[in-house]
Amino acid sequence: MQVVCIAKPGVNLFQTLTDSETSRHILRFYRPEDMKYGVRVTVSTVSSALSLLSELRWYLLRYTTLALIEDTEHGVYLTRELAGKVYEERSVQLGETWDHVFRAAITEDGSSCKVPLGVDTPEGTVLSFTVWGTERECP
Repeated sequence: MQVVCIAKPGVNLFQTLTDSETSRHILRFYRPEDMKYGVRVTVSTVSSALSLLSELRWYLLRYTTLALIEDTEHGVYLTRELAGKVYEERSVQLGETWDHVFRAAITEDGSSCKVPLGVDTPEGTVLSFTVWGTERECP
């Protein structure tokens, strides 16, 4: 299971996190991987992913455009908000399909955008993630 943090354009998220003593302390039990689009961290459960994202909240707000949690059961990524509703609040239950689906696309220049299903990704897209989110988060 992976946590994917997509950096804002021009931000080396891995370097930013490793330069900070606070974030190094938060990540001491994890092995973050430097990716062209940001950082990927392997976790064991969705609840540990939510806990990690909660601890990194300040960095996420400042340096990222999107944080995703891999849902291995459904083969998609969940937004932090949806994962919290499902696994912490238990106010939502996931099914085989989901109504609020989009793709997070990362382009050659490092920018990212949310693309509704059925709409082509922008030219120059190098990577995209299928994401389940809340109604509020969908483009």
